[in-house]
Amino acid sequence: MEGMWPTPMLKLSLGKNVWAKLEFYNPFSHSIKDRTALFLFKEAIKRNVKSLVEATSGNTGIALSALSSIFKINFTAFIPATAPSSFKVLMKILGANVISAGNSTNELLPLVKKLSEFNGYTHLDQFHNEINVLAHYETTAKEIDKQMSSIGLKIKRIIATMGTAGHIVGIAKYFKEKYGDDLEIIGVEPAQGERIPGIKRVTEDKENKFLNMVKIDKIVEVKLKEAIEGVIDVARNDGILIGLSAGATVSAYKKIAKQDEEEVTVLIFPDDAYKYVNELGSYV
Repeated sequence: MEGMWPTPMLKLSLGKNVWAKLEFYNPFSHSIKDRTALFLFKEAIKRNVKSLVEATSGNTGIALSALSSIFKINFTAFIPATAPSSFKVLMKILGANVISAGNSTNELLPLVKKLSEFNGYTHLDQFHNEINVLAHYETTAKEIDKQMSSIGLKIKRIIATMGTAGHIVGIAKYFKEKYGDDLEIIGVEPAQGERIPGIKRVTEDKENKFLNMVKIDKIVEVKLKEAIEGVIDVARNDGILIGLSAGATVSAYKKIAKQDEEEVTVLIFPDDAYKYVNELGSYV
């Protein structure tokens, strides 16, 4: 899998110098979560674990299901009932035990901890395990830096969505350490009362320890309709089918970018559109 890296960078027609990191080129979940899952999984198998459990909104669960099938490890995924059904189907096809309950991963974490305490399962805990951040510090961030510098471009701004906050914090930590405040990190979260699969509001999430590790310069709120409009915009102008969280980064860029600016912006596109056909269907 590591031979699939780096994932491509694509110049978008969205602005004069806007680039997208296409994380749906990762092979297992077709998402950025392959990186987190691989780093967490490698640490787990060093301890010779036999059974794994994780709370997931979808993509991490698919990646862990794939890795568990390869290494013949028992994997149980707790996924919110509100998550797109495609995630549950794909995890089951890969052989995972799938338990669907609650409205969010936050609601499921106590159940996961109970299972890990009483039945000998190892909880990977992507929401609190700093290996999640390390995965993106060591891979995603370094790839972006090398790819852009290799064509002589200096990045001014990186826009990424919030979920566990692993990828935005790993990227921010790397770039802030290397370039300081010359480079701006923009986080994207759903607007109050909105649900966008794969991301969540962090402004009320006092438990997210990753966000205390680094400076996020600004957080932009996006509605589901705006995220879908971002998906459609990229599809009809650049010919690629991006997921809802990727569409949210497009919407955030439109909200903050100055017209005709020349400075380089990088958008992180975590996954593609294919798992969200039902959500997209009512808008086309």
